[in-house]
Amino acid sequence: MKSKKGQEAVTHTHTHTHTHTHTNRKEKGITLIALIITVILLLILAGVAINFVLRRKWNIKKCRVRSR
Repeated sequence: MKSKKGQEAVTHTHTHTHTHTHTNRKEKGITLIALIITVILLLILAGVAINFVLRRKWNIKKCRVRSR
């Protein structure tokens, strides 16, 4: 096989060895802490959203009773 400049193109294959890097305990601990903080924040946001919706429904019912 010739390339554009007239030189032979060399084809070759690569063999890759995959090495698995083991994370140390500190990195795993940070990941676990990040997961726990994320779950806590999601629970707080869900609580605020549910509280907002329930109060709004209660206020709508209260206004309907007053208007009758």
